[in-house]
Amino acid sequence: MEPPHPTATGNLPNVQMVFLTARPALFAETLAHVRHGLPFIEEVVAICPERTRDAVAAIDDPALVVLTDEAITDAGDAGSVAGLDHTSRNYRLRTTMLEHDAIASQFVMADDDNRPLRVLGPDIFVDDRGRYRNYWFYELSRWRRTLTPMDQGLTNAMLVLQRHGIREPLAYASHMPQIMDRDLFREVAATVADAGATYPLDEWSIYFNLARHLHPDRFAPPERFVTLAWPQFPNEWQHQVAPAAYEFENHYPELYESGALFDGLPTELRPERADADNLEKQRRWHELDIAVRNLEIPDSVTNPWTTGRPHRKLFFRGTKAMRKVVEYATLDDRAAIAGLAGRIRALEDRLDGLEPPIDRPDNS
Repeated sequence: MEPPHPTATGNLPNVQMVFLTARPALFAETLAHVRHGLPFIEEVVAICPERTRDAVAAIDDPALVVLTDEAITDAGDAGSVAGLDHTSRNYRLRTTMLEHDAIASQFVMADDDNRPLRVLGPDIFVDDRGRYRNYWFYELSRWRRTLTPMDQGLTNAMLVLQRHGIREPLAYASHMPQIMDRDLFREVAATVADAGATYPLDEWSIYFNLARHLHPDRFAPPERFVTLAWPQFPNEWQHQVAPAAYEFENHYPELYESGALFDGLPTELRPERADADNLEKQRRWHELDIAVRNLEIPDSVTNPWTTGRPHRKLFFRGTKAMRKVVEYATLDDRAAIAGLAGRIRALEDRLDGLEPPIDRPDNS
C-alpha cells in the first residue's frame, strides 16, 4: 500500500489556486471573496483568452499570475481551443496547463464563479492524514441524459471510466473548488488521452474517479458536495444527494437582478457584512426550496416555472420537473397527493395567462 502523501493541512506549502476565466469583472469580485474566505491561498493563477488579458492583469492583487489560453496550449502542444465547446475547452486547458511551469505540484482548481460562503481553512481540501478530500454530487449512471456539452461530458466520462474498471463512477462537477495533484492529473490525462482528444469529457469526474482508482491511499472517502445554487434554482433538477453544508456559492449574476432570488444583496464582498449576507442567501434559497416542493411558487421571485414572460417552453419543462418533485416529495406522504395535484392544476391554469411561445436562439 502507498503511504499517505505528505499533504497534511499544516504542510500545504504556498497554496496556489488556478482559475479559468473570460469574465474579468466577475473574476475580480470572486477573487475578493477568495481572499476573504480562503486566507491560506497565496498565489492565484488566472488563465484567460488573450482578448481579456489586459483587463484580468489590471486586477489589484500582487500575487496574481495571468496566463493566456494560447500560452497554456503552446506549452502543452495541444493546438488552439478556439471553436471548442465549453466542456472540451475546459478539459483541453486544464490538462495542458499541467505542463506549464507556473502550475504548482498541488493546487486548488476553480471556476471564476466559485465563491466561499465563510472563512475556511485548508482542511476543506485535505484531511488530517494528508489525504485529498473530494466532493461529488451524483452517480454518473443516474445523471440525466441530455445533449448539452456538459451533460455529454459527464456521460462520456462515465463510459470512459467504466472501460477502466470503475463500475460506479461519481460526478465531481460540483461547481466548487477542489484540490488537485499535478502529477496524478498528468497520469490520468495520459491514461485517457485518446478519448480526451476525441470526445467532450468532464475533467473533474475523470480526474477524481481515475486518480482514486489508481492511488486509493492518496484520497479521503468521497463526500457530498457543499455548494449553494447548484442547480441554479432549488429543484430545477432533483438532487440525488443533498449538499452536506453550504461552503461555496455557485455564483449566478442573474440571481441578484431586480426581482430575483438574491435581489438587494451585493455581488461584491462586504467584509463587515459577509457572514450576514451569505446567511441571508442560504435562508432565501431554503425558503424557495420549500415553496417549490409544495408547488407554492411565488410570483414575486423570478423563477423558471411561473414567471410571466415569453418563456413558455421553460414553463413546460418546469411543469415536468414539478411533477417529479411531487413524486419524490410524497413517496411516504400519500395524504398530500391530492392537495399537491390541485396545486399543479392551479399552476397549469395560470399558464393560460402567459404570452404565446417565442422561439429563442440557443446562446449557450
